[in-house]
Amino acid sequence: MREQAYTRAVTALSTLGPIRVWSLLVTVFGDLAPDCSLEGPTLSALMDGIGIKPEATRVALHRLRADGWITSQKQGRISQHRLTPKGRQDSEAARPRIYGQTETAGTRAKAVLVRNGAEALDPALFASIGPTLFLCAQDTPTPPDAMILAVDDIPRWLGAQIEPPALVASYEALFGVLAQIDSEVTEPISPLETAVLRVMIVHAWRRLVLKHPNLPQSAHTPEWRGHDCRALVTQLLGRFERPALDELDTR
Repeated sequence: MREQAYTRAVTALSTLGPIRVWSLLVTVFGDLAPDCSLEGPTLSALMDGIGIKPEATRVALHRLRADGWITSQKQGRISQHRLTPKGRQDSEAARPRIYGQTETAGTRAKAVLVRNGAEALDPALFASIGPTLFLCAQDTPTPPDAMILAVDDIPRWLGAQIEPPALVASYEALFGVLAQIDSEVTEPISPLETAVLRVMIVHAWRRLVLKHPNLPQSAHTPEWRGHDCRALVTQLLGRFERPALDELDTR
């Protein structure tokens, strides 16, 4: 029963969307080894548990090394992989969006009026509500010549304008899978299974939450499941705590 629930969970997370192996590795290092090395056999066991072939992992590692994201070296016969300073910096920059608690994430917003439109604004930080008017989180840096408008109350109708239908559907699908995991994976699982499940949860969440601005629930329609997903992700990651890497030693 335990094994069936775990297998269903990993399968359901795998089918939420196409998995880019290099991006999955970014999640692996960011979640499991943000400041230490990950041994080759351990990484292989993790990727095998997710269903990624060794050749695909090797190609993805090569890409991340070429991009300056990770560094690899041999220690005896064992490869050691770790984030570079650039990789750690980029990973840390995304950490608040990924791991922020429900009660502190996206609680305030501001409207920004710019002169030249959206050319220089990141759509992952700014939601367009007009040709030169945007909505963003209270702490988002804004262009120096922008006009900042106080937002005390955001009308619900605005949500339909800032919510891409594909993203709404993706959050709905993720919420269903997370709720399934919450109700079904209730018995203890092994450290390796815990690591695999954590990585898959974080990756499915990360690929959505980094695509849009961090706005309060009041800015969204009732169909928006982003905040509900955050609550479940926080709950599940608390239940499936990150295991120590030596617990995953497969040698």
